[in-house]
Amino acid sequence: MKKMNHLPIALFGILSFLASSCSSQHAENRTADPPRIIVAAATAVRADMVDTVRIFGTVHLRQEARLGSQFDGRLSDFVLLPGEHVRKGQRIGTIIPPAREALLQVLDNMPAEARPNLEQQIRTIPLLSPIDGVVLEVLRHTGDVVQKGEQIVHLGDLRVLDIRGDLPVRDLSLVRKAKKLTVTFVDYPHAPLSLPLEAISGQVNATNQTVQIRLKLDNRTGEFRPGMLVTLSFAGERHREAVVIPRQALLEEEGVFSVFVLQGTQVEKRLVTPGILQDKRVEIVTGVQEAERVVTEKAYSLEDGMEVEVKRE
Repeated sequence: MKKMNHLPIALFGILSFLASSCSSQHAENRTADPPRIIVAAATAVRADMVDTVRIFGTVHLRQEARLGSQFDGRLSDFVLLPGEHVRKGQRIGTIIPPAREALLQVLDNMPAEARPNLEQQIRTIPLLSPIDGVVLEVLRHTGDVVQKGEQIVHLGDLRVLDIRGDLPVRDLSLVRKAKKLTVTFVDYPHAPLSLPLEAISGQVNATNQTVQIRLKLDNRTGEFRPGMLVTLSFAGERHREAVVIPRQALLEEEGVFSVFVLQGTQVEKRLVTPGILQDKRVEIVTGVQEAERVVTEKAYSLEDGMEVEVKRE
């Protein structure tokens, strides 16, 4: 009976020890500091910043011809295929007028002495290439009846092409000063080209306030084609001794820009006004001073006043 009385006492002791251990562990958890986020930081410095103006452009034919018939008739002797080269003045087909076709049907029944005079009066009409170039598209074939003005073939000179882009009027003085533009091909693996500005249109598009600019593209290698998309870029405004931070430090939320500035071991979220944006750097007009430190890594995980640890460089 005495042994049975000792069992509850032992069990009570074990439970008391476990409860004490749990209470002690909870107390430690309550007093321990939460782990700090490890971030990278950079110092705001002063540097010259140059803006880059970018517009889209398209490759066009500089010289082309959509050759059509000047008379009603039937197309004959036309055997060109896309990709074939033609020379200026080359005869590429013949238009047989309806009167000529009617004459051919009855010519054998006419007196021999009358035939030369009739043939001289009702002639076939040669179809001549107006340019040196390449056949881009064949629209009609031998035997087809064509009407006056109807297109037969599309020719183009691929040796020299145009690059055209619509430039905002406000940037006219900048592009004139730049003189050369950097041409980067979209979805085509070719190194950027530096090409001189060749012409500026005198007409302003009233809808979007742009003027068309044109550059000459040498295509003797034949690697470029009309319709290719490009970006045209040139130097814009220059701001000297601007406050500059790394681009990755700049946060943007619904058009509002901010950065996290280090204040000891804490971060302060500040609204900023960005200026010139480059691929790796950004000008800060207001919100950050020279020599202040801004967070450049894990910034989107932070909140104002949060304790952080700065990674050693």
